[in-house]
Amino acid sequence: MMSSDPSQTISALVLALVAGVPLLLTLLSCTPVWKCAARLVPFAVLPALTAVILVPADEVVQVHWFFMGGRMGLDETGRVFLCVTCFIWLLAGLSAVKKFKYDPGHRRFFGFFLAAMAGNFGLILAQGMLGYYLFFALMSFSAYGLVIHYQTSETRSAGRVYLLMVMVGEVALFLALVILAHTVSSLAIADLAGSSLDPVVLVLLFIGFGVKLGALPLHGWMAPAYQAAPIPAAAALAGAMVNAGLLGWLRFLPLGQIASEQGALLFIIAGAVAAFYGVIIGLKRRKPGEILACSSISQMGLMTVIFGLGLTSAEAGQTAAPVFIFYAVHHSLAKCSLFFGYDVFETRSKSSSSWLVIALLLPALALAGFPLTSGATVKIAFKELALLMGEPWSSLSPFFLSITAAGTTLLVLHFVTLLWRSEKKAGAAAPGSMSVWLISLLAVALVFWLWPAAHGHAEHSLQPVKLWQALWPVAGSSLLLFAWHKMFGKGKSVVSDPSVFPLKGDSPTGEPKSLFDKLISTTVNKEDLVTLSFNFDSFAAFMDLKLRKCEKIMGRWTVVGLSYLVLSFIILFLLWSGWSETP
Repeated sequence: MMSSDPSQTISALVLALVAGVPLLLTLLSCTPVWKCAARLVPFAVLPALTAVILVPADEVVQVHWFFMGGRMGLDETGRVFLCVTCFIWLLAGLSAVKKFKYDPGHRRFFGFFLAAMAGNFGLILAQGMLGYYLFFALMSFSAYGLVIHYQTSETRSAGRVYLLMVMVGEVALFLALVILAHTVSSLAIADLAGSSLDPVVLVLLFIGFGVKLGALPLHGWMAPAYQAAPIPAAAALAGAMVNAGLLGWLRFLPLGQIASEQGALLFIIAGAVAAFYGVIIGLKRRKPGEILACSSISQMGLMTVIFGLGLTSAEAGQTAAPVFIFYAVHHSLAKCSLFFGYDVFETRSKSSSSWLVIALLLPALALAGFPLTSGATVKIAFKELALLMGEPWSSLSPFFLSITAAGTTLLVLHFVTLLWRSEKKAGAAAPGSMSVWLISLLAVALVFWLWPAAHGHAEHSLQPVKLWQALWPVAGSSLLLFAWHKMFGKGKSVVSDPSVFPLKGDSPTGEPKSLFDKLISTTVNKEDLVTLSFNFDSFAAFMDLKLRKCEKIMGRWTVVGLSYLVLSFIILFLLWSGWSETP
């Protein structure tokens, strides 16, 4: 019940307006005054920014007149997530207002855009299971309208895959919340602290939130959706909405208050595989949005590993939670900056291309962990977490992070190279995109040096040994790539020549080849190496073709429907077994 205390009343009003204002503008976009609502899109984040500044920490209020009497509050974790989410939605809104000023479908776009924003803000504030689920569903289904905005066959196909995966996640999440509510006899998220963790619930939560962040094997929607969505929407998807899955894990599997060895193993294995898998499939992509999506799969894999380490024990969870949050903020800022840079490149002039590439390297190399960037800071935090946990994690983490940093370097340089060689698209972006990108670049460069909570890790990253550890994987991969191009860049490529070795389902002959094609296909003019290269190329092409076929099969309605039935039967069997064994 709402208190008569004026300060709590003000907090309740501000919290209600955080999601209420975007929802109100969504309704206005369906009325004759929709043009006014469209112009106000960037200002819809103002209540959220006000809440970050004014609402006291750990204050929870219940508002009977708003959204089914939901409980809302803003703890320190929620404050960090809300702050970075506000920033990204603000930049996306500023970019969208100019980009879609003359778009014939901008009324529809802003309606879905505002609804997704409302859901994203609301789930951060939600302190009850019902509120979190409803806002999460609002955000997820509204994003479908952003993915299919251009109404082409490609965007509709991406939308279908996205919608199917969202439905899988929503069903899994709903089942998990029903079981949790039954277990603790409460709908308050705070009551989950200290409760026993059922393996069925853990798997369902992994699926429910894993869909949103592209965890393996739930990643199939991410690459087509990031490429199909307009760039402001893709930036919001990659920088803000993806964090809903990360926050969901923190809310319903609170690190430091819950532990599970089996769950830790699931998260660590799935995350480690995703970290490498995202890089491998990204090097085969030829579209910038898809490459950034594969980068997100890899980076989310690293965060999944961190979360898994936090599940090993309560003590580990207390240390892992801030590292997990640091990594989420770092990825959000860098990834949205890469999307806005992608937007700028589409309308670049030849005279500005060189310095645009240099600027784009800042968020790109930050993802790889280059010294003096936010990526170096969060990887220092990762290593310190592993050291505190002892063996085998302290020995494995330097090798694991070095290999993933080298792979990420190749992937982001593939992305930058692809943009550099792409043709200019006249009128594809609005003039305001440049200012939005510059603001995002400043955030990538400065946030972790100005954030008090990250000062300790940032200072440790300046030690000479730490600088070298961050430098050599990135520099080594860059030099190797440079040397490869210098030595073999002009050679004959077996794979890229269709007359020698045609690839089924590959791109047209005139389409630029990916970095991965060059890495696996260029051969030296020596007879003893040509056969070995050809065999390796054949194997790589065969595996790529099979993976593409598997992804198409997994996207069919019949396969998804059968998967639903199998999943339902498995869950019912596990629940029945657990209840039958209960004394």
